Amino acid sequence: MAGEKATAARALCMRGYLLTVCLSVWMDSAHGIGVQLIPQYPVVNQSVTLSVTGVTGTIRVFAWYKGSSVDTNNQIFNVIPSLNSVTHGRQYFSRASQFPNGSLQISGLVPTDQGNYTVFIQTAEHTEQHTVLLTVYEPVTKPVISSSSSQLLINKTLTLTCITAHAERILWRKDGNGLPTGVDLSPDNRTVTFHRINRWDAGQYQCEAENPISGNMSDIFTLTVSYGPENVKSLLHVNTGSDRPSLQCVADSVPAPTYLWRINGTVIPHDTISVLQDKSQEQLVYICEVYNSVTRRSATISVHVAIIESYCVASTVGIISGSFAGTVLIIYTTVLLYKKYSLPLRKYQKASLSKRRESIYASGSKRRESIYGEL
Repeated sequence: MAGEKATAARALCMRGYLLTVCLSVWMDSAHGIGVQLIPQYPVVNQSVTLSVTGVTGTIRVFAWYKGSSVDTNNQIFNVIPSLNSVTHGRQYFSRASQFPNGSLQISGLVPTDQGNYTVFIQTAEHTEQHTVLLTVYEPVTKPVISSSSSQLLINKTLTLTCITAHAERILWRKDGNGLPTGVDLSPDNRTVTFHRINRWDAGQYQCEAENPISGNMSDIFTLTVSYGPENVKSLLHVNTGSDRPSLQCVADSVPAPTYLWRINGTVIPHDTISVLQDKSQEQLVYICEVYNSVTRRSATISVHVAIIESYCVASTVGIISGSFAGTVLIIYTTVLLYKKYSLPLRKYQKASLSKRRESIYASGSKRRESIYGEL
């Protein structure tokens, strides 16, 4: 009977011991230690402190490891504060130093310092370890925008890439605002893809690179979209200082096109020419040719000019070649040849009015002389 009581007592003590151990482990894990990075965003060439927090009791021994496990091959150093004893491990480096509270300081940070660090701490009450990730930040380099094409045509595909280093976030702007609709951004925002670019996508683009410690903006990248010639027209101008009006050929085109006129076999490499007022012919044909050297498209318009009495009548027929469909434009412009007809008429009227005034003045003078003679 006494033996059974002793066995029961030992079992009860064992349960109590297990309960105490389990409770102790739960309390340790609930409390736990932590590691705080000071500063929060460590910068290359500067120092960082991996500050240990939440330690209760006197530290008997602590050790730091480069990695996520307390393996001997990963040890930086092992410290016994009471003995002021420091043992260097296989991962030790001279820029690493320790504090009595279990913290680690790394000076002169380099990019290879980045990674996981694990601290092991033993006190009289408990034994714990904690792993922290150290990220070493570098200032972002100035972004540069590159284009997948040097000569961009309308409806083609284009990719713009923001080239930079050490960035965690990239933002794009067009003319100081957001990107146009219909573009695709890569998951990291480094590339912008235009699948069918149009003329309104042209403008000034910039990309901005950021990370927690710095930001930098690219220079302006001017995106030019080549198109045309389109909407080719001829304009008839009246020159007040000349007897002859002029014809101007205009078109929508990027880059600016070249113009030339053909008149009865004569070539004039200019966008504007004077109209010949040759009444010996019923009408003259003026042909304007427009050419875009980038799109390699051209347009031709024929202008039929006829002088009818005091009026100049011009009709235009335009044919656009290249990939454009043919169009016909009819322009009927009537211009009074001011200097040749209206101006002489006004001079004649002015001279007649002046003679009438002189006649009235002369008759008045004779009447006054007659009255004075009678007196």
